[in-house]
Amino acid sequence: MIEMSVDTTSTSWAAGQAMGTLLMTAAIAAIVWRCTRGWRRADLHVAAAAKTPLAELRVRRRRTVAAVLAGIAVLGLVKVGFDYRPEARSAVSGTDPGVAAGAWPDRRIDPPGALGQYRLKTGEEAALYAALARGGETEESGRRTWYYGTAGQEVAAVLSVNTVEGDPGLAREKQQHSPTNEFRNFFAGAEARETAFFDAGPLPGRLGCGLIDTPDGADASLCAWTDAYTFGTLMLTDTLDLGAAARVTRDLRAATDHRS
Repeated sequence: MIEMSVDTTSTSWAAGQAMGTLLMTAAIAAIVWRCTRGWRRADLHVAAAAKTPLAELRVRRRRTVAAVLAGIAVLGLVKVGFDYRPEARSAVSGTDPGVAAGAWPDRRIDPPGALGQYRLKTGEEAALYAALARGGETEESGRRTWYYGTAGQEVAAVLSVNTVEGDPGLAREKQQHSPTNEFRNFFAGAEARETAFFDAGPLPGRLGCGLIDTPDGADASLCAWTDAYTFGTLMLTDTLDLGAAARVTRDLRAATDHRS
């Protein structure tokens, strides 16, 4: 995945935003205090006009300004409370229930030979498609890819799965980034449009889909899912309905990621 320079869902970003709000609040309070200095130091003529002893008048005005400053401080703290909402990292938010923190579930990644109208390409045919699509991909990435055809298309679906078991780099990314940031980076790198999120299904994590342009200039649906252990994608060339693409992705994910 392409990594953006700033993770706006991170704790450090949220802390920076909170600090900025606090500094702004302090600056506003300082300006109010400075601008009311003359008003707080009422002179004898003002006190006489108000028919109030000078010392008492000054105390009242100081208390009024102090109340305004307290209100400014409260508003600043309330804004910090609403804004400070860092998102949990993928390694935490997408874990399986009952699996200890930092542990991985017992499972195997094994896509089905058929799912609805889709049929898995195998043998020499699969090797040919893999060679054509490999490009600059290296085996060290840990990503595994499968190709599905239909009666009407040689290749109508391309499934790719990258796991923390097979890619230590992915495991580190999931410790550092949130699901939102993973999706942002992935869909930005794919130049996807009309992206939307859908129910992830029986497995934990999140699922999103968008539309992309294929190398031959056609449109295709591109879906991705992420949890604490996996980042998977499915490109479909036979549908541009993102809801339908999400359903196929959800079903294929459940049939591929076998957990005990």
